[in-house]
Amino acid sequence: MSGLLDDEELQRVYQWVDEVPLSRPKRNIARDFADGVLVAEIVSHYFPRLVELHNYSAANSYAQKIYNWNTLNTKVFRKLGFTAQKQELDELCNCHAQAAEKLLKQLQIKMAKYGARKAAAGDDAAAPTGGGSPPYEDAPPPPRERRSTGRAAPAPPAARAAAPRAAAAPRAAAPPPSQQEGLRELLAEKDQSIQELRETVDILEIKISKLEQLVRLKDSKIATLQAKLHAE
Repeated sequence: MSGLLDDEELQRVYQWVDEVPLSRPKRNIARDFADGVLVAEIVSHYFPRLVELHNYSAANSYAQKIYNWNTLNTKVFRKLGFTAQKQELDELCNCHAQAAEKLLKQLQIKMAKYGARKAAAGDDAAAPTGGGSPPYEDAPPPPRERRSTGRAAPAPPAARAAAPRAAAAPRAAAPPPSQQEGLRELLAEKDQSIQELRETVDILEIKISKLEQLVRLKDSKIATLQAKLHAE
């Protein structure tokens, strides 16, 4: 997300954010959105199934802020089709100018495309449920089904006679596109789950390493104190 947004783009973002009921008032957007909690609430407003709000807690420390953003990156943003880079997350945590606005604009666009894909696939459960304006006004509308305006002409005798043979052909054909899409989404979700588990293991290993360092540090302090006691 390079470059600054112009006034029109900023107003679009602010107007969109104002339509979402958030848990705390907006006073300074850079500070208000620094911990990622309000971003999680915005996604939850439109797509409740994508976000578990209990995973995000208000924070002032950098460590908790970056934890919230990393959780959004792995559990939410990837499902929407993008990830924020480490530099972008650092800028968000440190309240850099327009860092929040640029992330929110990107989020608008990705949420709109995600909703359009789900609507086109007939996934009503994943469609936006928050009401108000769509996530982004430039989002393409989902394709409409064409309706027949009259009765079909009767098939000629030759076509009717060939109908039973033609009807049997699809049984040996490839699965329909909707089923193929469902299989691809299932595989993608499995891959995503595996990746999330690997990242969780990495985080736990880092925590274990830090705990081991603390234990060694405490052992060293205890040994120093014991040496002083013996010296006395």
